[in-house]
Formats: sequence, structure tokens, C-alpha cells
Amino acid sequence: MKILALPRDANPYQNLLYGEMRQLNVQVSYMGRLTPSRTINLLLLPAELAARRLAGGRLVHLHWRFAFAVPGGPRSPALRRLAQAWFGIWLRTVRLLGMRLVWTAHNVLPHSPVFADEASALRALVRASDLVIAHSPSTLRELSALGAEPRRTAVIPQGRFAPAGPTASLPTPGAGGRPCQFLFFGQVLEYKGVEELLRAFADMTEGVAARLTVAGDCPDARLRSRLQALARSGGERIALRLERVPDEEVTPLLAAADQISYIPQVGRVGSLNGAAAAATATAAAGPTPATRPGRARRAPASLPPTHAQAHAATARSARRQGTRGDRAGWSRTGTRRRNGCRRGRRP
Repeated sequence: MKILALPRDANPYQNLLYGEMRQLNVQVSYMGRLTPSRTINLLLLPAELAARRLAGGRLVHLHWRFAFAVPGGPRSPALRRLAQAWFGIWLRTVRLLGMRLVWTAHNVLPHSPVFADEASALRALVRASDLVIAHSPSTLRELSALGAEPRRTAVIPQGRFAPAGPTASLPTPGAGGRPCQFLFFGQVLEYKGVEELLRAFADMTEGVAARLTVAGDCPDARLRSRLQALARSGGERIALRLERVPDEEVTPLLAAADQISYIPQVGRVGSLNGAAAAATATAAAGPTPATRPGRARRAPASLPPTHAQAHAATARSARRQGTRGDRAGWSRTGTRRRNGCRRGRRP
């Protein structure tokens, strides 16, 4: 089987997934990387599809729609309309070439604006997809709520990111009179609501025994500046670590937290930005995580019900897998994904 994947992302998810699928004799190559220019690569996508089809490629695996975002699009409705039209051309090209399209619905809608009418573009994508893969059933419910009914679906939870260090038993939250430790962990982007989280802590009364740590790279200089100002107003109760956390420090960082906190933007359907981090946090909870998965489930309680259910499902899945055996978890994910892709191919 040959899979043409789009887009390539720095997230370790693709390396782990496709690494296991390659062990199953699946050939994977990435599209949209012909030149150093992202814009030129976007314009070349239909031609690249035709060339790949001639070379024997028959199955396209789309992950994230940000691959079709044009420079300046978030600020320009006209450019977003252009991006949506080009996306429609690309979808029709896939069909005209007799190729099959598998879409993994990491997010129901993009976190940042890509198209002029996101719901319409979503429905066009689902209609064009021979198979839609979701990480949890709640994603399929969200698709249905927006009028996007896939012809074929497969629910395949993602594998779990391994603890990078030894785990240990966890103290009771707030034990020994210490403040309750809250943690935001992951790349710090505007849609994740980190500003709202910092404002909440900055506005807390002095008598509340709680501390917040924000740990993760923040590529947006303006957002970084705003967060630093909010952290200063919060005093000692807020600690910022706006950098990539080394792998060997992830497990101790997560194990020290009583609560993993995520606040997606209100009204943004499909903002399941904490799903992978929830699994990682659960993995760091030690061999018998009696309370940690429960805290991971409660963390997104303010989200719409489908979001909370997805986080809960992720936590339960990670707990079932245990704290080790991560290779086995991704192996199962890779095998199920390969089988799902086979379902999406022409008979």
C-alpha cells in the first residue's frame, strides 16, 4: 500500500503513526514539499497529485486543513474565499484522478481561519472522503451536528506518548498544606485560551492556594508579550516557561501537577486541543493512577459536552494501555489505521 500524506507536521504524531505503518509494509510519502516555498507547493498540489498518480499512488491521507491556508488569509476574507475555491479544486482533482481520500478528523473545524465558510468546506471534505477516521466517537457526533455525514467511518484512538522518565506514586492534591498546582502543557497558541487561564489566576483573591505553570513554546511574539504582562500581574502564583520542554523533563513536570488545564476558545467547535496532552499527562501518572485520570477527565469540564467526552475517552484509553507498552499502543494504532486505509481504497 502506498499512502500520500498531507501535510507534514513537526508534531511527533505522524512519525509514530507512520513508523508503525511502515513496519507493516506500508509506503508513506509526504506531499506539498516540492520547493522551499509553501505558497508554490500549494499551487502545485493538483499537478503533484497527477504525477503521484502516474507513479502508482492511489490513496491520499489528509490530516490538517491548514495545508491549504494562504498567507494573509486569517486577516482577509477574500483570500480565505480563494483558499476555499482552491481546496475544492484539489478535492475534485483527487476524484478525477481515480484516487481515494482518507481524512483523519483531528479537529472538526480548524483552530485558525483557513476558509471563508469553514462549515461548507467541512461538508465538501466529508463528501469527498472515502473514509473519515476519528480519535473518538464524539468527533463523529460533532460532524453530524454540522451536517457532515461520512459514508464510511473508523474510530481509532491515537497511540500514547510514552513517559520520558520513571513515574512515581502521586500525592493527594494540596496535601501537606501546599498550594494546588495547575499546569498548562503544550505549544502555546492563541486558540488554546491561555490568556483566559492567566487572567483567571491573576484575578484570584490572595486567599486561594493555587499556582499555575504554563510550559511550552510560544511562537507568536505578540501573544508571548501579552502573557508575560499577565504573569507579572499575577505575581508568584503564575510561572511562565515559554520554551520547548526537553523530553526528559516532561514526566516530572506533569507528575508535579494536580490539574492539567485547557480552555479552548468558547464557541469553537472541534477544539480538542488537549487530547494528546491528556494522554501524555495520564501516562505520567504512574503505574496505578487512581486519581490522575479522574483529574484529567475533570480538567475540561467547562467545555461543551462532546469536548469533555472526548477528553474523558482519551484518559480512559490511556489508563487501559498502562504506563508502559507505548510501542504496542502505537502498533495497534498503526495496524488499525492501515486496515482503515484499505477500506478507503477502490475495491
